[in-house]
Amino acid sequence: MPRESLLVAAREVIREMGYSEANLEAIAARARIPLAAVKAEFPDKARLLDALLRANSPLPDLEAALDAVQGDTAEDLLRDAMRKVAAALQRHEDFFELAVIDAQVNNGAFLSSLSAELFPKANALLGRVKATKQTRPVMDMVFARTLIALLIGFIISDRAVPGVARTAMHLFPQRAWLDGMIDLLLYGVLEDDAR
Repeated sequence: MPRESLLVAAREVIREMGYSEANLEAIAARARIPLAAVKAEFPDKARLLDALLRANSPLPDLEAALDAVQGDTAEDLLRDAMRKVAAALQRHEDFFELAVIDAQVNNGAFLSSLSAELFPKANALLGRVKATKQTRPVMDMVFARTLIALLIGFIISDRAVPGVARTAMHLFPQRAWLDGMIDLLLYGVLEDDAR
């Protein structure tokens, strides 16, 4: 059975029908594969969703992005990390839709495993940032969660705005949007004398 064509068909059917309405019969018909052959490989939608998540996983690109981060200051390291990780995530557009489904039907099981696999490299980067001694004393988990929230917010806000706003947003270079968000992360929203 051509696994790739089955996964493409599954992605199309889920996108069109929604995960809850999609079924193995519709996926088999779209892929032009006998239902029995589909069920032999994927007895249920949950296993098919897991295969889709794995096939669309950004893990290799995220690991490479984290390994490639350069900089001497905390700011340089954070800016480079956010740019590289955002670029890696944007190469995996289908993953975000699938990740939302994973969060809804599997309580984010795949996302949790992805986070666990990325933890050593992310933790090493955090160690490099902290070694500059240029950051405020913030708990590691708060720092990490803030960075993750910024990245997810950047990706989702780019996709979630209405078409007219999206067109307007794209008149301004995407890197400038990300840099603006990183500026707010690094320096806050208040003027120095207002702090």
